[in-house]
Amino acid sequence: MQKASENVVRVPRTFLIDHMERDLPAPEIIRSTKSHYFVRPDDPKMEELLSDARHYADSTATDCEPSLRLAARALLSALGKPWLGR
Repeated sequence: MQKASENVVRVPRTFLIDHMERDLPAPEIIRSTKSHYFVRPDDPKMEELLSDARHYADSTATDCEPSLRLAARALLSALGKPWLGR
């Protein structure tokens, strides 16, 4: 996952769909492709998505699939947010 531009970040569809299916606040989707959604990093609801990503990125979290863990780590890395690799 990488920044598509300075004002948009791409997020794997599977990660954002999982987040939204749990009725958690999600940033507005600006555009989409077959495998990604594009959102603004300054969206007020982005903090909730980042909180979710931090949880999934933690290798001690037992409640997520490996693909979600990788997507969470990629999202945090794309935004320059640290995650604890344990």
